[in-house]
Amino acid sequence: MSDDSELTRHDHVLLGLVFSLQAAAMQQLGKLQDPMTGEVTRDLEQARGTIDILEMLKAKCRTATPPDLLRMLDQTVLNLQLNYMDELKRPAPDAAPDAAPDATPDTDPTVADPEPGTEA
Repeated sequence: MSDDSELTRHDHVLLGLVFSLQAAAMQQLGKLQDPMTGEVTRDLEQARGTIDILEMLKAKCRTATPPDLLRMLDQTVLNLQLNYMDELKRPAPDAAPDAAPDATPDTDPTVADPEPGTEA
């Protein structure tokens, strides 16, 4: 981000909210420990909800928000979406090794269908 003097008080609050939601989503994805319990748990449904909140903020903040802050918000959402997709591919920590992932392209609208004529 550029010079902090360009950011308003509300911009700083938004920045804090984005960082807080990012940390929550990373915990929900099982990428970070819960600071209260010290445990690493994964809840992909909750993570999807947190990412959806950040996507909504991106859409609602397109006007009157400094470009650097919008870029950071875009980067945060993209990073979390990539981590979410990575976690969808992995079996749940307590699942049997041959168990299916928590969500599949048929049940998760965030997963794109393969191109026609290609194998998944």
